[in-house]
Amino acid sequence: STDPQCLTVITYCRMCGFDLPTAVVQGTWNGRRLPVLTLAESGEYLETPQNIINLLISRDSIQMDDHLTEKNRSETIALTSMVTESLYTAMLCALWLDEENFESVAMPSYKEIFKLPLSYFKAYEMRRFVRCLVLARHSLDDNTDLSVVLKKVYDSSKRCLQILASKLGNQPFLFGEVPSQLDAYVFAHLAIIRACPAKSRLKDDMQKLTNLDEYTLHIHKKYYPKLYRNYTPVENTEHWLMSKTKRHQLASLTAVLGLVGVFVWYRAGSRLHINDRALEPR
Repeated sequence: STDPQCLTVITYCRMCGFDLPTAVVQGTWNGRRLPVLTLAESGEYLETPQNIINLLISRDSIQMDDHLTEKNRSETIALTSMVTESLYTAMLCALWLDEENFESVAMPSYKEIFKLPLSYFKAYEMRRFVRCLVLARHSLDDNTDLSVVLKKVYDSSKRCLQILASKLGNQPFLFGEVPSQLDAYVFAHLAIIRACPAKSRLKDDMQKLTNLDEYTLHIHKKYYPKLYRNYTPVENTEHWLMSKTKRHQLASLTAVLGLVGVFVWYRAGSRLHINDRALEPR
């Protein structure tokens, strides 16, 4: 998935060995923001990565964070918040507010989904929403020059990346030899930054931190071996992660070739619905 919220849940499931059938949809599902988990036995819907992960923990008593100390758990809360506020905001800016990226990456993704002129209306509506969101998060006036906005956002994201790189060091995962829920969340953001063809200071800052780049490739290779390739960031927007056809093939692979598990209640019909659209704000 090219959506960090959806990719977080998928990666968490793979790290735990959950065999979770996945359906790819676009934007929303039955009016609900993705990811959405449907439970076969009750027909209940669960939204947001944390709610879905909490259910997986309660139903199968598998907790990736059992090895963490109280200090580690506090760091997880703080780093998750920092990634959301700094890194995710910068990802939105790079895709929606940068003129070149908007025209070459964001707009084409909407043209694939909506017919003209609705695609233009939807894309510019999203762009306005992102600008308002970024201005509010950084307490900036609506008349603030875009270059000032981007500098403030990228300065914040650079500090975030440096803190993550410092925390990681030479370890395979953020808290040592064993992955945690935080690794799933951080990887989901870094993998999309690395793969997205959007050119930005955000991507440049990440590429300068070699341990974060190697960390992203390590998780990609370990938990997505069939999709792993030692790639460099793509330039052609038609091949962002993979073409539209390949993305739908990924959905089939996720459902059919998922890690083998013993969790019968998933096989009874529970299904995770994920996004298949370019990065959107939340």
